[in-house]
Amino acid sequence: MTHTGTSLWSRGAAPRPGPRPAYTLDQLADACVRRADAGGLRAVSMRGVADELGTAAASLYRYVDGKDDLIALMVDRVAGEYRYPELTGDVRADVLALAEQSRALHGRHPWLVQAVPSSMGPNSVRYLDRMAGTLAQAGLDAGAVMMGVAMLSGWGANFASRERAGLSTGDLGGALAASTGDPAREYPNLTTLFGTAPAGAGAPVDNDAVFAAGIDALLFGILPRA
Repeated sequence: MTHTGTSLWSRGAAPRPGPRPAYTLDQLADACVRRADAGGLRAVSMRGVADELGTAAASLYRYVDGKDDLIALMVDRVAGEYRYPELTGDVRADVLALAEQSRALHGRHPWLVQAVPSSMGPNSVRYLDRMAGTLAQAGLDAGAVMMGVAMLSGWGANFASRERAGLSTGDLGGALAASTGDPAREYPNLTTLFGTAPAGAGAPVDNDAVFAAGIDALLFGILPRA
């Protein structure tokens, strides 16, 4: 059953002939999220989600047209995890508070960075509205606001992906010390900064500080300067 011209999120309210639907779109979305959290996007298929719900794959076409709709549902479902306290008027603080939520959201749902929804649902639009309102406090025009939303949202998503993979400086000291040549010649800038075996160079990065510094750098390019 193809739902041509019908919004995915309005289908639950649209009357249809036949038996009453057994599931809500939220239940479908929850099943998708559970499978993706456990096995990534490849685990999300019409058959897999149907198995999760204990039904036949064909029955899902009463609600969605295919996997693209499932992706849209699950992306919007996790966007519903955002919480929106009152804006403080401090653009940096308000942006950072929302960006930290995005970072945490992508950390909980690592598949999210790869998910490209075919349409935006109400929760996703609500996030967009709040981020736009946060940046608009600085007096930006519509184009600058949307550019800022894209840049800041991308930073949160990509940082969380790197963080999950193990963002750190690595064993820089050991690498320099193990050089078979002259480290000062091979890596002149690093040895000037740290020496050949910098103490603590293998320690993890302070991810919170790096994340906040990235937000500051982006805001420097986004916000108007006096």
